[in-house]
Amino acid sequence: MSAVLRKKLESSGGVPPRVVQNTAFWKTLERTISAWIESVLEVECQVRLQSRETSSGAALADDLFGAYVYGFHTPGQDFVVAVSIDNLVASRVAAKKLKQAATDLSEAPPLFLQLLLEQPAKQLSDALTRAFERTGPDGVLPVLTPMSGLDYEGHCLLVYVLADLDGQAVRVGVALDLETVLAMAGAGGEKASGRTGLSLAKLGRLTQPRVQNSTVQLRVVLDRLPMNIADCARLEEGTVITLPGTDRAKLKVTAETVEGPVDIADGELGVWKHRRAVRLKSPIDPTFIKEVSA
Repeated sequence: MSAVLRKKLESSGGVPPRVVQNTAFWKTLERTISAWIESVLEVECQVRLQSRETSSGAALADDLFGAYVYGFHTPGQDFVVAVSIDNLVASRVAAKKLKQAATDLSEAPPLFLQLLLEQPAKQLSDALTRAFERTGPDGVLPVLTPMSGLDYEGHCLLVYVLADLDGQAVRVGVALDLETVLAMAGAGGEKASGRTGLSLAKLGRLTQPRVQNSTVQLRVVLDRLPMNIADCARLEEGTVITLPGTDRAKLKVTAETVEGPVDIADGELGVWKHRRAVRLKSPIDPTFIKEVSA
């Protein structure tokens, strides 16, 4: 399996299918983060999903990565649990506030940048809370809380997005309360979960070391065509097989299972870091996830 394909497959990170398939949720999340970047940096940008996974509250501090991390707590209704901002965003925010070049602040003291980013991080947390209508009682917004003192015992949906700014990829991460995100999937999510018969208990098994360390053989199929036995018997080295209706933007990713190869996702052919790669264009089939979790 290529490193690119492995990264794409692992991007689901044990996230329940009803969340992965909640298109409205992901569009709102990306739109809100994009609007926040445009606001704090005064630039136009579009964000794209880099990764998504689940994390337990006990492991959240270790799972979060980024130069500057901020914890949050909403009395009575947690939603935004943490925000992670990378150093490129930090130096640009500082440059804007101090009216200096970002390159002059790339090596500024981390504590200075940490304090300077508190307000923008709070603005992102507030924007997400409002966008998803998750304010606490009487419209209470999240309260900034040091990660060392963050008392959170649930599970989080940990999402990182990338934005291209002047040829540089900047990264922003958010940790959201998983139970709240599941509830937001609504009746449609319940129906999808019912179709697959996939319980949250089974989904939790995906994060177990036994499952995480297991392997599955993947293939990317460009096209399939029928052929009778006689024609197949005449195939030999050098035979040319035409593929008249092939579209490299419509590939099938298949996985070997106990019942044989099955299609688990759609993909398209491209290039990543000067190497051929396949990008997934659809979520992993919940039926396949169900089999793996079992």
